[in-house]
Amino acid sequence: MKQAYVRERVRLTAEHVRKAQALVASGKVAGRGLDWADDRCQGLVLRVQRTSATWYLKLRSTTLRIGPVDGVDLAEARHRADQARLQVQRGENARAGLVTYQREIEAGTPDDIAWMSSVIDAETTPAPLSDAERRERGPWLWSDLIEEFLAAKAKKFKPSYTAKYSAYLRHAAFDAISDRPVSSLTISDLEACRNRAVKLNTVSAARRCVQQGKEALSWAWRYHSGVSGLADCQYEWWSRWSIEYAPRARDHVPTITDLVRTILVAEHHRTLGATEHATSDGTLGALWALVLTGQRTGQLTGTRRARAFPWPDRAGWVALNWEGGEMKGGKSGGRPHSLPVPPEAWAIIERHRRACEVAGKPVSPCLFPSIRGDGPVGQSALNQLLYRLEGRAKDPSKEKPGARRKKNSTAGRPREDLMERYGIAPFVPHDVRRAIATFLDERRLGGAGSAILAHRAARSEDERERVEHVTRLHYAKGQRLALKAEGMEAWVSAVLAAYETERLALFGEPVAMAA
Repeated sequence: MKQAYVRERVRLTAEHVRKAQALVASGKVAGRGLDWADDRCQGLVLRVQRTSATWYLKLRSTTLRIGPVDGVDLAEARHRADQARLQVQRGENARAGLVTYQREIEAGTPDDIAWMSSVIDAETTPAPLSDAERRERGPWLWSDLIEEFLAAKAKKFKPSYTAKYSAYLRHAAFDAISDRPVSSLTISDLEACRNRAVKLNTVSAARRCVQQGKEALSWAWRYHSGVSGLADCQYEWWSRWSIEYAPRARDHVPTITDLVRTILVAEHHRTLGATEHATSDGTLGALWALVLTGQRTGQLTGTRRARAFPWPDRAGWVALNWEGGEMKGGKSGGRPHSLPVPPEAWAIIERHRRACEVAGKPVSPCLFPSIRGDGPVGQSALNQLLYRLEGRAKDPSKEKPGARRKKNSTAGRPREDLMERYGIAPFVPHDVRRAIATFLDERRLGGAGSAILAHRAARSEDERERVEHVTRLHYAKGQRLALKAEGMEAWVSAVLAAYETERLALFGEPVAMAA
């Protein structure tokens, strides 16, 4: 289901415009975006997205883009909206008029000449179809192409991935061509969008915009050439649309010392100088679980208590399991995955979970409860914790316009890099998987590591070393819990031994842990 904009009807003022610009500057717009509907000018909407703020005119049959907030003030937006509404009532093509006017203004044309050009185009261009009719009969605008393409792709994606994928095709860099017919686009138009994406974000983000934009155009050309307006294209000319970018392959393998020192530092520095940065027991439990099991953060942090079962083959062991849809893969994910957890590791996870319980309140169904609501800690919680330990946290007063820093808060101010102080090489959560795989491979347990991490790798003669594609395993007997247990026992023992050694070396006394 397509995520909707948060909508609010207000009397728009210059303050709303300033707030919209501040929200965009902070990059902290919630969800897909925010719509402020003006109660003075019928149909006028100020739409705020993460990278842009734009004026729109919403009518019964269509939505017209007026222009960017940075180039059009409130009074001008109301004037253009009134004129466009009258043009629609007269049966004229208001969309063509608005596009012409904005293009002429951006080209430096005097206002009166730009306005006359827009009036002429509105009168002479054939009246447009409604959005629904245009998408059915064509020719498509860029915005039609994107919505139709995303609707088709969503059928193949997990719901959690659809929003992430859509964000690149709904990027503000494409605003300039959203009302342009697909058939009218040129390589120069697409390259201008690419350059704007680089300016607004990063080269890597722009690369995703380019890749997915090319995929959308090719999809329309192959399967909907008639309605999309691409029927006369003899080849995929947009294949020339590219960006100079070479992704860096990550090869960092954190040592066990780095991992346990990170846990110790997180436990010792629960509050990093500001109450809003206090590390919860749920997040600490998730950090422990990440290091002990090496599971992917999205899969791991969302684990529910009901997915933990006693393993009858070994006393005290617990088997955690995840359904195929929760594993990495396409819409249906990979194969179900089960992981045996040694008693000493499970005791640590359970200790932190129990520390999250509040007297008089229902026990959370989550293995790593959030302090906000009854859900689990967020997938990004571990990344944010590592950022804070490196002293890289952002100032919350910059994230929400009008918000003020709490009294005596150190949020956003330069803080010490605790990773550097304790001699820890920075890493990201996914690097833990590489550490486990390397550790077990060096002990001729590469097959156990592969099964634990659900990895694909090469074959060898000994099953203890052989690395198979885990998605080929069956859920029951094919889970090979005994093989996984051999690897988990070796890894967990090494981690806990290193933890005790480093605890004495760094702090010389027991660290306060969850009760």
